[in-house]
Amino acid sequence: MTSYLRRLLRTGAAYQLADAVSKVVALALLPIYTNHLTPADYGTAELMLTTIILVSIVLRLGLGEALVRFHFDDADPERRRAIARTATGTLFAATTAAAIVVALLAGPISSALLEADRPAVIRAAALGLWAFTNLELAYALLRVEERARAFATASLINVALTVVLTVYLVVIRDGGAVGLLLGNYIASAVVLIGLWTVERDAFGFRPGGIDRAHLGSMLRFANNPSYTL
Repeated sequence: MTSYLRRLLRTGAAYQLADAVSKVVALALLPIYTNHLTPADYGTAELMLTTIILVSIVLRLGLGEALVRFHFDDADPERRRAIARTATGTLFAATTAAAIVVALLAGPISSALLEADRPAVIRAAALGLWAFTNLELAYALLRVEERARAFATASLINVALTVVLTVYLVVIRDGGAVGLLLGNYIASAVVLIGLWTVERDAFGFRPGGIDRAHLGSMLRFANNPSYTL
């Protein structure tokens, strides 16, 4: 029981560390950002951040939850890797297609969503949708594999890169809402690509990486959580 509690505390701390650090840093940088961003910039950025999260939930197709469920249902290491490759490969394809469509339709989307012609904001949000959605699944994979140190390292690197990039783009380059969005999501994209490189065996980008049988089961689970392999 004692060893279990130590493990729970250690992994829990690793998973929450970056979130706590990011909140402290955000509070410290708030006076700097308020001197370089207008209320309208903040409103636009917050609208885009919220929209990205909501669209991401739909775009994920329940694959993150299915990955967690089927990983713990199957103790075979190779089948676990096949499940991970199927989830990540499918999500990569879906998010890439969605991001391209959003970027191509940035003008009409900005007119409908922002009531203004600001396609650059929508293109930055398209990058955000791609990076955020894929990174969430990459983090989920680290969690199910109980790689707390790798998770904490990747998360802290993400926070550090976000701070550097947002300060540069918002304060130095005076990028406004676009700079704030790009600072957040370029950092996420860099960390994501780093995780894909380090954990390339678990990411299904090569031919045959997506197993249709596993994918069908995972999608059925997303619609019916009582379903199992």
